[in-house]
Amino acid sequence: MTDDNIAQMLEVAGRSYTPDSSTGLARVKTRGAHQRHVRRTTSSGLVLLAVVSATVGLVLIDPGGHLANPVSYLRIAPTARIVELSGPSNGLTDVYFANTTEGIGMEQDCSLSPTTNTTCSLTIVRTTDGGQTWTPVGHALQVTYPDSRASYPFVNFVTNGKDGWIYGSKTFVTHNGGRTFEESGPTGLVMNLSIVGNTTWALSRPCPPSVPGCKSTVYSAPTNGGPWRVMRGAPMLQYPYLQLLRTSEEDAFLTAQATDRTLYVTENGGVSWISHPLPGLCAQLQHLAASSRHDVWTLCSGATPSDTQTKELYHSVDAGSTWVLVATSNSGTEPGAGRLPASGVVTQVISVGPGRLLIALDNGTLIESTDGGRTWAPQGLPANGGVIQLTFTDAQHGWAILSPNDTLYRTSDGGAHWTKADNH
Repeated sequence: MTDDNIAQMLEVAGRSYTPDSSTGLARVKTRGAHQRHVRRTTSSGLVLLAVVSATVGLVLIDPGGHLANPVSYLRIAPTARIVELSGPSNGLTDVYFANTTEGIGMEQDCSLSPTTNTTCSLTIVRTTDGGQTWTPVGHALQVTYPDSRASYPFVNFVTNGKDGWIYGSKTFVTHNGGRTFEESGPTGLVMNLSIVGNTTWALSRPCPPSVPGCKSTVYSAPTNGGPWRVMRGAPMLQYPYLQLLRTSEEDAFLTAQATDRTLYVTENGGVSWISHPLPGLCAQLQHLAASSRHDVWTLCSGATPSDTQTKELYHSVDAGSTWVLVATSNSGTEPGAGRLPASGVVTQVISVGPGRLLIALDNGTLIESTDGGRTWAPQGLPANGGVIQLTFTDAQHGWAILSPNDTLYRTSDGGAHWTKADNH
């Protein structure tokens, strides 16, 4: 099998945030929506990365440049990831497992100074024992980020096993499984980058999220290398916190996480987009999840300054043209609707296959539904730290990284029980 035969891995909708200046959303955003790997000293958030079920070729290469084992390409089962930060995260992040033993990820170590720009050491690592030990794929990438004195830059990693990007405040690309990187990417602050098959899309802003009047641009490039081009037909949204979900090379959803209450949909690779209105509560805060070109979920929530938040989960089977309420935190408002907890501020929601959903709250709670949102039960993760990342290779086998010490846990029963893996 050649490199050109490597199939799509998963879409990682990377989102990076800084404090929101809007008065009405200030506390909610600082506690719950500073999502993705926001390397700010006061950031707090959670990012749900919806994973598209696909066959994936993952190339694992040893530091000497040789294939790590005779089987070069591994099959990735349906997967879901959740990423939360309760503070700056140095250590193992952005982990992708191909099966129950083999995976790839990034280790980062950033040094802050009040007088000089932040410098980060970024290393791509692999495991062949289910995450108990990790070894470098190549040499560490040493990066100094401009205008970053006494603050953490945006740093994210996405890969299909061969091609990959470290992106955010600076963007670097590899086409050899992480052995080497070169600086290359769209101009500006790249806040989302998605690899799906032969095309990679990116959302980039020419200014930080705190600067008003700045709009995001959608770019596209060949996954195996080539120039980035502006997607002229894509909407340019001013609100800085966006979600870009791709369910195939042709199909994608784009929406703002507040203020806009509009879902933008493309079914022709971004050439043209149509818009659909979202439910009313989504004008305050909303989180999107999708498992196919027509099956999409949105969790709308109130921009409350307290620990209690109104929540409404809606489902669409026609790409957002119509919506049905399936769960709510308000009792007695909809016969047959599931009951969501009023306590806790929503940080994200994802779909992990037909009828299976995960919702994370800023109080550390992670709840799951296996019947399309009608009933909910807590996941069995230890409660001694926030979830940095959650990864499933199939319905039963998963891994979770918990803060504050980047501790790795494994499950073999769908999340009912977790055991600690010694990853340090």
